[in-house]
Parts: sequence; structure tokens; C-alpha cells
Amino acid sequence: MANVVIVGAGQLGYFLAKNLLDSHYKVKLIDIDRDRCEKIASALDIEVCCGDGTRLETLARANTGKCSVFIAVTGKDEDNLIACEIAKRQFKVNRTISRSNNHKNISLMKKLGVDLVLDTTQVITQFIEHEIDGAQVQFIADIGTSNAVISEYNIPIKWSHSGKKVCELDVPSECVLVYLKRSGMFMIPRGNTVIMGGDEIVALTVGTAGKQLKKLFEI
Repeated sequence: MANVVIVGAGQLGYFLAKNLLDSHYKVKLIDIDRDRCEKIASALDIEVCCGDGTRLETLARANTGKCSVFIAVTGKDEDNLIACEIAKRQFKVNRTISRSNNHKNISLMKKLGVDLVLDTTQVITQFIEHEIDGAQVQFIADIGTSNAVISEYNIPIKWSHSGKKVCELDVPSECVLVYLKRSGMFMIPRGNTVIMGGDEIVALTVGTAGKQLKKLFEI
């Protein structure tokens, strides 16, 4: 079971932790806001460390040195960068991922050693463009220089697997279903979530998993 440490318990950090838990990862969450920490600790079966994620002692308390992936998704790019740098240099974490709230900071983050940088502005912009485009598969964003991408899939109305649960489908292993949109409502897909023709699904895929997902959705 892979260990993941997440700095930042806002909406993105919360849902990321929840999805990773559902995918059987061992997750620890760090946030400086005590009230937020208490709420998440009571909502999720997860260890939450209350403290500053840019400080060595806080990351040590979260056993950062034992994690496989370190993710910083606070609302401040500077904090995300510092946290990733400490994780990489002091705790020798192999894989660091940072959220970037300002597109101008992406190049700097990569130069300073962050393995993957998620450009949230680009994701939002391309999602809006998709709403205008309306294509069956719409690219949203690539993940740094890796072969991972985020795309949205519009499942055909007459999809042959309509009504099946996620756990009953042959979803590629190198794929994470991020969220599902149906009749204007959003939900996080889980194993027992029923997928219907006409649903819109945003997924993170690696390598050829995108093509496999298109085949599964008959697009």
C-alpha cells in the first residue's frame, strides 16, 4: 500500500484525500488550520497533522520520509514549493506534486525540482472551453512533462454498459475517475457508483489508458 502525504486541507486536498483513500492508499493530511483539521479528521478515516507544512518538524511528524508521493495543494504557490523542496531534499521523497495557482510560477517550480506541477488555472480554462466545444472527448490538461493527462469523456446516450457500477467495468488500472457530471449535478465516482449513458466523466489517465477508456465508453 503506497503512502501519500498531502499538505493543504482545502476542498482540493479534502477530495484528493478522499479519492486516494477509496483507492486504498494510506494518506496523511497536513494543514495549519486547527478547525479544518478537526473537521476532516472526524469526516475521514485519516491521520491529520495540524501544523505548518513548510516547516521541517511538521513534515517529520507526518513521517514524510516514509511516503511514496508528497503532494502540496495549498492556495499559496510559495508554500507549495517550499513544502515540496523540504520533502525532496530533507526527506528524500521520490515523487513530489505541487498545485500552481499562478501560471507564471510553473517554470520556476519545475526548475527547483518539483516533479509534477498542476496548473489549476489551465484546467479551469480548458474546462470552460469544453463547455463551448461540446466534443465527446476533450483534453483538459497535461501533467507536467509526464504522459499523464486529464480529459473529459461524454458517454454516448446509447452506451451498451449503461446502468453498470464502476466496479463492474473494465476501467484501466492507469486511470483515476475524478468526477462525474449528470443532469448538472457533480459526484465523485466510487466502486458502487452507477454510470449511465449521457454522463460526463473527467478522468486522469497515464499512457495508453486514455485510449482504453475511450474504447470502454464506446467513443
